[in-house]
Order: sequence, then C-alpha cells, then structure tokens
Amino acid sequence: MKKLILIDGNSLFFRAYYATAYSGRGLMKNKEGLYTNALFAFVNMFEKILEEDYSHILVAFDTDKPTKRHLAYKEYKAGREKMPEEMAVQIPLIHEYLKHKKIAELAIEGFEADDIIGTFAEKAKTEMAVEIYSSDKDLLQLIDDNVTVKLIRRGLSDVVEMTPESFYQEYGISHQYMVDLKGLMGDSSDNIPGLPGVGEKTAVRLIKEYGSLEQIMKNRDQIKGKLGETLRNEADKAYLSYDLSKIETDIQTEINFAKIKKANTDLAGLVEFYRKLDLHSFIKRIDSEELDLFSYQNHVEEEVPITSIIIESKTQLKAIIKDNLAIHLEYFENNYHTSELLGFGMSDGKKSYYVSAELALETKEFTDFLASETPKITYDYKAFKVGLLWRGFDLNGVVYDMLLASYLSYSQLTSSDFKVICGHFNYNEVNYDDVIYGRGAKKRVPELAVLAEHIAAKATAIYRLKNQILAVLKADDLLALNELELEVSTTLALMEYRGIKVDLTELKQQKGQLFERIKILEDQIHQYANKSFNIRSPKQLGEVLFDDLKLKSTKKTKTQRYSTNVEVLNSLIDEHPIIKPILEYRQVTKLYSTYIEGIENSLFEDQKLHTIYAQAQTATGRLSSLEPNLQNIPVRTEEGRQIRKLFVPSEGYSFISADYSQIELRVLAHLSKSQALIDDFNHDLDIHSQTAMKVFNTKEVSPYERFRAKAVNFGIIYGISAWSLAEDINTSVKEAQEFIDRYFEIYPEIKIFMDQTVKFAKENGFVKTIMNRRRYIPELKNPLHHIKAFGRRTAMNAPIQGSAADIIKKAMVDLLKYIKENKLQSKILLQVHDELIIEVPQTEIQLMKKVLPEIMNKTVSLAVKLKTDSKVGNTWYELD
Repeated sequence: MKKLILIDGNSLFFRAYYATAYSGRGLMKNKEGLYTNALFAFVNMFEKILEEDYSHILVAFDTDKPTKRHLAYKEYKAGREKMPEEMAVQIPLIHEYLKHKKIAELAIEGFEADDIIGTFAEKAKTEMAVEIYSSDKDLLQLIDDNVTVKLIRRGLSDVVEMTPESFYQEYGISHQYMVDLKGLMGDSSDNIPGLPGVGEKTAVRLIKEYGSLEQIMKNRDQIKGKLGETLRNEADKAYLSYDLSKIETDIQTEINFAKIKKANTDLAGLVEFYRKLDLHSFIKRIDSEELDLFSYQNHVEEEVPITSIIIESKTQLKAIIKDNLAIHLEYFENNYHTSELLGFGMSDGKKSYYVSAELALETKEFTDFLASETPKITYDYKAFKVGLLWRGFDLNGVVYDMLLASYLSYSQLTSSDFKVICGHFNYNEVNYDDVIYGRGAKKRVPELAVLAEHIAAKATAIYRLKNQILAVLKADDLLALNELELEVSTTLALMEYRGIKVDLTELKQQKGQLFERIKILEDQIHQYANKSFNIRSPKQLGEVLFDDLKLKSTKKTKTQRYSTNVEVLNSLIDEHPIIKPILEYRQVTKLYSTYIEGIENSLFEDQKLHTIYAQAQTATGRLSSLEPNLQNIPVRTEEGRQIRKLFVPSEGYSFISADYSQIELRVLAHLSKSQALIDDFNHDLDIHSQTAMKVFNTKEVSPYERFRAKAVNFGIIYGISAWSLAEDINTSVKEAQEFIDRYFEIYPEIKIFMDQTVKFAKENGFVKTIMNRRRYIPELKNPLHHIKAFGRRTAMNAPIQGSAADIIKKAMVDLLKYIKENKLQSKILLQVHDELIIEVPQTEIQLMKKVLPEIMNKTVSLAVKLKTDSKVGNTWYELD
C-alpha cells in the first residue's frame, strides 16, 4: 500500500531550534557567523523520518498572515514570544534544504499548517496509509484507521504513535471526541480559552457521560454545582474553542498528489549546501557510491592521477626514504596516547605508499629516518611524535605540519577533520574517515586495499597542498609564527608524553571524604523534604520544592518544568533550610564525578594523567586541554582547590610554577601605547588601585573601590557594555557607563586603539596579534545587531588575548631550549592559561627558581615589562 507522510514544518523547526538553543554549548554557526543550530537539528530529525518507506511526502508550514481563527478571536495565539532573530534567519535554510531534497512544501495564506495536513490526510486516507509528524496534539483529531499521528516529544528519540486504539488507552474516550475535548478544556499554548475551571480530567468525564460537546450542552441543566453553572453561563466560550480547534479538511490547493511523489535528491546541490554551511558531518553520511554520481571534484583543478603502492618488505621501504617526503601516521581513535596504529602513508607527489605500522617500526632504517633531522612534512606532528614516543621511537626534522599551517591560514578553521581541512582548500581527493571506518559501534578497520588507499591519499594531500597553504602564510607574513607553532608542538608532545603524577593515597582519601559528604547531604535533603527522591533529577527536585514545600517558583524551563538552576536556588536560600544543602550537594557531586572519578578513570599504568593539548582548536590561538582537561581543575573554592593536592611531582622532584601577572592588561598597554598605563606597570604600581584613584578621584582606595576598578580594567579588554559592567559590580547602568566614560578619559589611547582596531577589522575582515596571528571576524558582517556587537567585542579582545597566547607559547619554547642547551633534568609538565608548571630535581631548584621567571619575562620586548609570580611546592595545591 502507498504511504503519505505529512510533516508539520513549523513544529519540527521549533523543536529543532529549542532542542539546541539551550544546550549550554552556544549556538552552532558556520565560519561566516550564520546560525545553523536549528537547521542541524531539523536535518537530523527529517532524515530519520525519511528512513520510513513512503511513496508521497509533503511538509506544511504556517504563513505570517492572519487566519480565519485570528479573525474570529483576536486573542488567538496572543502573548506568544517573538521568534528570536537567531531562529528567524534559519527559516530560509530550511526551505533551501527541502528544495535540494526535492521535498514538496506548502503554505497557504489564511490557513495553518494543520489545515493543509488535514486536507491532504482526508483526501489520501481512502487510498493510502497516512503518517503525520508533529508535536501539536490538535492533529490527533485526524486519527483514523488509516491515519496515524506520530507525536514528537524530544526530537525523534521520543515519538509516540497515536492510533484510534492508543488514543483510547491514553484518554479513555474515542479519538472522534478530540475537538470536543479541546472545546471544553481549551489550549493554553494557542490561547484558546475553553471553559473556566475545566481541565482535561473534567472534560474527559463529561464526554464519557454525555458524548459530544453538543450532547453535553443539551444535558447541562442536569449537571449540578459550579460545573453546571459554568456550562450554562459560559457555553459561548466552549463553542468558540471548538471552532478554533477544529482543523479544516477541505481547503482548495493547486498541489495534487502527483506533485508530492517521492523524488530523487539533488545530491550535488545538497552537498554544496552542506559545505557552504560547514555541515560536513552530513556530507559524511552520504553514501560514497552516491557521491560518485556527480562531479564533486569540479571544485578543484584536475589533478594528475597518482599511483598508490602497498609496501610489503623492508627493502621496498628503504628505497623510498628521501628528503621532504610527506609522511602521515594514521590512528584508529582520536586519543593517540592509547589508539591502535593503522599504518603510515607516504608521498613524493608522484607516487603514494602505504606501509603497515608493524613493518615500518621493525625497519631500523625507517625509524632512524623518522628520528633524524632529515626534512619531512606531515599532518599533526604532535600526535605523530607522541605515538612514536610511546613505542620507543621518535620523530624529528618536521619542517611543515598541514594541521598547524592550515589553522594559521584561517583562524576559523579549527576542525581536526582531515577531509574538512582539505575541502577548505578545494581539494577533494580524500574521503571522510567516517565513510572508511564507520562510526560508533559500527566503527571498524576496513580491508587492506581500502585502508591503504585512504592513508596513502592523505599523504598525497599533505604533499600537494603544501605550496598552496605556505603561499597563504607567506602572503600574510605568518611564516615566522608557523615556525614557532612547530616548536610549540615539540614542547607539547614531550609534556603530553611525560604526563603528571597523581597521588593515589590522596585520591582514595578524597574520594572517601566526598562520598561520605554526599551521603550526609542526601540524608539532610531527604529529611527536609520528608521523602526520598532523586536529587539529581531537576524534575523531581522541582516538584519537591514547588509542589510539596510550596516555595514560590520564579522561573520555568522551555518545557514548562520548574527551573532549579543556581540562580533560582540562590533566590530561595532564605526561604527554606533545604536550599543550602542542595547547593552544596551539587558542588560536591560535581567534584566527585567530574574530577575524582574523572581523574581515576583517566589514569595510565604509570599513575599519571596524559592530557592532549589541542593546538589548532581555538580561534584565539590559546591552547585547550582534552582527555582529561587539566586546564579546568577547580581554583575558585577551597573545596575545589583540594583537588590540586592529587597532583604531585615525580620522586626526587619538586614543582615550580610561574604565572604571568596581568599579561592581558600589559599587552593592552603596549598595543594602545597608553603612557599612563605603561608608566604604572613599569613602576610596579598596583594597577587596579591606580585605576580606582583616577576613576573615583581619590587618594585612599577602599577594597570595594579596587574591586570595581578591577572589573572595569578587565571588562575593557573584552569590550564590556555598561549593562554587563553594572551586573558585575552591582550598580546602575547609568553609573557603569559613567565609569567606562571616565576610564576612557583617563586612558584616551585605549579608546582610540579599540576604535581603530574595530575599524581595521571591518575593512579587512580580521585583526592581528603582536606576532601577526590573524583572527577572522565574519560576525562583523552579520545583519543581526547582537551578532555584529559580538564581532566588535571580539575585534577588541582578539589582539590582546591572542598576543598573550603567543607570548606564553614563545616562553615554553624558550624554556625547553634552555633546558636542552644546559642539559638539565627539569621538565615542563603543564601549561594552564598564563601559567607554566615544571618539575625540578632538588639540585636544580635554586637555579630554576631564578631562571624560569627570567626566561618568561624576556620572551618578548614590549613597552611594558613583563612580570611573573613564581612558587615552589610539593603538590599543585601548594603553588596556589
């Protein structure tokens, strides 16, 4: 039997946006700054629907014009919040996606999507099965023996199939009474009034006893009490609600069933659409055989075909070793500390080769070549080097790393996906890893021929793209920074491989203490609640606080559940003694699960943590730490700082840390040439007290005034608004603006610098750091005001934050060079933002206490002197 799928486009789109808008990760955007989060979720849901077997399909949309319902009742759907701009700009993207998928869509002025769906369902149900996808329960009135409504609750991971049978099971009445039900109880989501005081239970009871709305009204004089009075006095509201809820099933439309037949996707257009929006994960899902159906290679000039050869002997391998060979080491998993090696790819631009990891590492001439200073080019030098170090080998002589070079060429190119990077440079001779290996539980190593071709193709790409990418770096004066990043890779590889030791006794002790504290807090909370419940469940917690304990709810989530976020709980802290233990419970459970258990699960056999420093993942140039994140160990609370006691130096060593003091403010003074700020720093004055004296026109600065001045100083770096500053220092917006204005009067060069930087960014599309690192800012061209404002703030901050990142990287390289040249045993362990932590043998403590800050302070020459604060300790905690 044929099947028609009818989709409520508005419903799906709203679900898609709000499912991703409040995920805590920020809205997804492409590299041009265009929001894509709703499109991303919409496509995910839509593609799942398309897995169904169907013959016809139609997506129905509302229009922005009034319908007959609005004319009948001016309050219909009144009070709905205006669609966020970030959401509205994605509507055209949804239509473009459907166009490429060759999916028919329809919107008719004066009618809603429900009416279109109702009309097509009515026409089709005698000849084909009908499935309707929506989150709108109004559509349940269309259920029939041949019409199923699939109610979407949470994306398509939670879909409830509603048939006549399941409707009866849920409501206890026939589906034919759905409109009567709505007439009685109304619908708050559409502002349909219904009868005052009549909810679902009462409405169902009336229908069970009397039948339809008409029958209920005929018998209303028999119904006693307040309900009977309501039925007699408010009947017009019930009839109005009935009419507003009833879906049209016979509207006139020019589209017939022939026009909504299943059709073949415009694959070329769809792939280009995905590429334009940086939705590369969707391209990966397209079957590789389908991709071959169109000329996906039209984006690049024709490349000379290259031969791939599988190396099967040591003799063959020795014969291809040469200078400037492109070499790629392929891992099966992302964590290269633990991943299986899949083999090496090599290319000289004319031929490409694959050799298994076993054969390669058994060939001494090859491993000697890798360890030598013979020039080589590769992709992700750091990962390559660490993988070899774990196996007793080494990698040196790398003069070009495609990952780093491509990242420097365009700061928004922060993907570590090889295919995505190649695509940015219009090179499409490499397949996606997901296509070759699969994903998730289906991930596997393919047959040798496929594996060898894939890895060899990567080596060829490295070789062929080298000159193109280096030409960009040369034109943008980035070759020196590229050299620095290569040296940083060497430093980071050694840090990652070395790892940092964890005190297992302290770990066990803290785990036990936190576990006991959690149990005590659970008992307290359950005692206050007079019942046991899952404290970690926001739903159950909300019910306890606001239903059982009758506390005043100030906020609800988008799903209309009680909000129990920190802001809400803090507002209730004086209302009930249960709140304080709940807040502490959240803090303690986070310490336990995220840090104690997280550290325990990440430990290697050497009792150390071996992180991964992502060197090409932030647009600012900052390093980030992954698996585990060692830059995120708590520092704000004493309970959190206790975690740092777990980290200890190797036996016979101590820790020394050095932290740049106010590095970003010093960079700001240098870049802006603000003489007053430069003088304050060079005379070692307390910069926040100096700012307070000038802003508040006082000689005696109170701690509160210093706090406010500090907020202004650091806020200026991030282009803070008066509104945000007012929140930070708890004052009025007017007074905050006066502080900012006064600040720029005292330091006029800073205002000039900020304005000139934004002007430069608007004209050129990027800003630069002191080492010429570029931060591209497409947000400045965005039509949405708040996105453009974000672009302005980014333009102001990026040269400062990026320069600070450049400085700490240069300091790491200089420090490692000093350690090597002087044959010292000291080792760099961690980089945490503006801080370096090293472990030092007892014999080198006095030397390194002196040398570490000296090296860091002399890394670059600025108009202000750099200053570091250094400490010695036997745990990370002692360095705070």
